[in-house]
Amino acid sequence: MEQEIMMQIQMLSEEAQKIEEHVQLMDQQTNELQEIRKSLEEIKNAPEKQEILSNLGKGILIKTEVKNKELFVNIGKDVVVKKTPEQTIAILDNQLLRLGEGKEELIARIQDIQKHVREILSQSKSSDKDCNCCEEDECECKDDCDCESEGHECSCGHKH
Repeated sequence: MEQEIMMQIQMLSEEAQKIEEHVQLMDQQTNELQEIRKSLEEIKNAPEKQEILSNLGKGILIKTEVKNKELFVNIGKDVVVKKTPEQTIAILDNQLLRLGEGKEELIARIQDIQKHVREILSQSKSSDKDCNCCEEDECECKDDCDCESEGHECSCGHKH
């Protein structure tokens, strides 16, 4: 029984670890989107013909001159559409919102797993105090037996 409980706790811990890895990836994606958003704000606020540093990602910057503020955004399946900086910022804000909501759901799942592990451990500790050693199949002594050692005879008359 104890080995079964340990296996269950191990599986729950592994699940929580995988979810935590997803949370870390979401944090990384959030940071990248925030950096892109910051660059878009610079483009939006820069007058035309002004030189700015544009972030290409991963800490790589390039000097660029703002000729016009038309952006080309890949919306999926290699479909590219023209967007203004404001429209693109709105898209990023929506993505950031969805990432935040997804992260909250994952954190709630981790908390549920942790609660479940605590419940399992609590039940395991309380069942250690109960008499579970009666070998009679139809015996109900587990409900009222408070034996703590082998050789004890409980109210049902069975020896444990």
